Amino acid sequence: MSFLSSILPCLFGDVADTSSLTTTTNHAASNIITAILTSPTTVELQKTVNEQVAVTGWTDSLVEAILRGLTTAVEAGAALARPAADALKKATDAAIDFKKDHPVYATLIALGILFVLLPWVLELLGFTESGVSLGSWAARWQKTYHGYVPKRALFGYFQRMGAKWHWSL
Repeated sequence: MSFLSSILPCLFGDVADTSSLTTTTNHAASNIITAILTSPTTVELQKTVNEQVAVTGWTDSLVEAILRGLTTAVEAGAALARPAADALKKATDAAIDFKKDHPVYATLIALGILFVLLPWVLELLGFTESGVSLGSWAARWQKTYHGYVPKRALFGYFQRMGAKWHWSL
């Protein structure tokens, strides 16, 4: 129970209408919960929370509504965990069957995925546009060559791809 809803009956008797206050609180709580679950950045989340709290203030009823909403969301997520695991199992089985039945297509699909992910993988390993990143896996590999990379070495190929790959794909 919020402070304001406790005081209103004292001031105006039992005829005080708190339904609009409850509606506003529930709306604010709903907006905050949605922001918590969907905001990609903390800046956006903070902005939404600040906007909603500016309307209602931090009240016990707002906090309770947010807690109830988050509890419901977590319980809904837990209820969806089993069907999601079943769907993943079915998709995995279908992919394995497809690979067995169509090895050429599966290879082409795998190569396409590798082509799309290659810039990200190269950067993750340490092969960047500006050269080998300090402290990366690529730097440790380069250290095995003691600064000299032999001609036609796989390292040189990766380094060239990392430097020349079109990163805005």
